[in-house]
Amino acid sequence: ASTNGTCAAQIGEAAAQRLVERCLAVSPATHPPCNAQNSCDLIQGEIDRACAMYGAGQDKPPECSA
Repeated sequence: ASTNGTCAAQIGEAAAQRLVERCLAVSPATHPPCNAQNSCDLIQGEIDRACAMYGAGQDKPPECSA
């Protein structure tokens, strides 16, 4: 994925919305960057960051392995 433009423009509206939904499901942030108008890299980065906060032996949400 390119780092330019919106995620919706990069991968299409439907795929971007699925990424946003995954992001919202796992992010503990008050105002996470889970928005299709952001880059896909930014949204995926928030998913990766949120999922990395789970320790060994903790159950991660299924969105972390989607």
